[in-house]
Amino acid sequence: MSTEIPPALSAAEWTGVLAQQDGLAQLREQFGALPFSTHAIAALLLYEQPFGFTRQDVQDEDEVSEYCAVMARHHRETGDRVTAAKFELLGGRHRERAAKIAALLPPT
Repeated sequence: MSTEIPPALSAAEWTGVLAQQDGLAQLREQFGALPFSTHAIAALLLYEQPFGFTRQDVQDEDEVSEYCAVMARHHRETGDRVTAAKFELLGGRHRERAAKIAALLPPT
């Protein structure tokens, strides 16, 4: 990554927000009054931002998931069920992450 992306909120800001769950719920409620879901609003706010997601992110996660599937199969075939299970779990998380990111992007 060529440009460092600062955290969206400082640790103190996160602490303050998380300590006020009522305020957070109220903020989400206000967003709920808009003609879009909070999921849609998140996607719109992230779109074309340097801290947002891209199709490359989805592709990267899919490729890592595929690699994990190959490694899981290899370890299962060699009898290392523990390592195979780890790769299966990791691959599933990468697949899920790819789907979550893709859901925030416009259709291709």
